[in-house]
Amino acid sequence: MAALVSPLKQSFSRVVPGDLLSQLGFEIRASWKLALKRRGVKRYKEMHGLRLNVGCGGRPTTGWVNLDMVSHPQVEFWDCRKGLPFSDGAVAAVFAEHFLEHLAYGDEVQKFLRECFRCLRTSGVLRVIVPDAGAYLRLYSDGAWDSIAARRPLVKEGDGYRDYWLGERYSTQMEFINAVFRQNGEHKYAYDAETLVNLLRRVGFATVRQTSFGISSDADMAPDTPERRSESLYVEAVR
Repeated sequence: MAALVSPLKQSFSRVVPGDLLSQLGFEIRASWKLALKRRGVKRYKEMHGLRLNVGCGGRPTTGWVNLDMVSHPQVEFWDCRKGLPFSDGAVAAVFAEHFLEHLAYGDEVQKFLRECFRCLRTSGVLRVIVPDAGAYLRLYSDGAWDSIAARRPLVKEGDGYRDYWLGERYSTQMEFINAVFRQNGEHKYAYDAETLVNLLRRVGFATVRQTSFGISSDADMAPDTPERRSESLYVEAVR
């Protein structure tokens, strides 16, 4: 069987772009793994007062239900684009740090946010943290590399800058802007405060406000990542 895989992959690569082929492979693997893991996550269906850390990667929050499509002993494998496996009003808080920008703007984003609204109890808090595209664009328009480098942060390297997060090296500010907004195709949309606040209101949240690092209306909110403080936009919505 293994001997057949490589020729088949080569045949597909001739007619399907590499990035599309990679995405197709990812979706197939994710669907298969989700089918295997679904039963374990269903145990939360009847629980109430849950706290969710969505898209946590390898940084789960102790005492929370941590959801992502990674293999980690403290993380429940779940594709949050497909809905959330919790009852209406069962969730006390949702924390989504640098996750929303990975969803396609439109159906995927709105479905996810509506699911958060559905699952949250009255007065439950959704905390959304994304790269602050508005801040980056303001710095880009000022044309000052030093200000951009300090915010990311970037490390000076010869006549360019090395990215702390991605490891990429940039010779121009536009190279940097594209890397931040696109992240090799992983990022689907760039947000400023106005856009994110309006989006949350459109899906049903009446109380939405921009906040800042470590400042939440929920005293027990999951902790923000300090290393992302300088580049992040913080918005909270209350059910």
